[in-house]
Amino acid sequence: MIVMNRIACGAATVLAFGVTCRAARANSEIDANTPPPETPQTFGAARNPENDTAASETPHEGTRRVDHFRIGVLGGVAFPRPLAFEGFVKIEKLVGLGFEYGMLPGITVSGVNTHFWALAADARVFPFKNAFFVGLRAGRQHLGGNADVTMSGYPAVNESMSMDSTFVNPRIGFLWTWEPGISLGVDIGVQIPVSTTSSSSLPPGTPIDPRITRVENTLGRYALPTVDLLQIGVLL
Repeated sequence: MIVMNRIACGAATVLAFGVTCRAARANSEIDANTPPPETPQTFGAARNPENDTAASETPHEGTRRVDHFRIGVLGGVAFPRPLAFEGFVKIEKLVGLGFEYGMLPGITVSGVNTHFWALAADARVFPFKNAFFVGLRAGRQHLGGNADVTMSGYPAVNESMSMDSTFVNPRIGFLWTWEPGISLGVDIGVQIPVSTTSSSSLPPGTPIDPRITRVENTLGRYALPTVDLLQIGVLL
């Protein structure tokens, strides 16, 4: 009887050990086949749209400046007004707008002391968003001239005449701009008078010296070629 009890206890012990081993083995196989859970860091890195686009949105050093707006001043040497100064703005590399004052210091032409100045609005379109532009000036010009006139039997008389004209000036040219804003330009065009008014210091009906008439007609009444030989300035 004692022998039978010992045999039964041994069999139970062996059976229990075998069941424990099978359970442990099954658990280890399940753990090996189950993928590890995603951590918050891993999930966030894979799905965060900011990480996906960060490389494309980060500006690189040395990239070219995108010009949405520039403002500055230009000065030039030109014909028919040798000196010109202009405040100028450029928008999106496409449109330029300015306001110009041009002048001719007093000079003598054919014995006539002449001076004139003009105020003009300036618009330019840069169709290719580079230096080339098509432009139009429109403004008002004042021209003055005087000369000593000698009449038979009379002492010399100083005769003066002034003329004001409205004009348009279509033109084409180039305006280059380099960093940090240094600008250089040239252009050609034609100044076309639209309307003119004149006055004289002599009484109405008095003949006007043909020298004065010739100078004022040339500079004020006729179409004139215009040339900006050099424009230089800064557009920031």
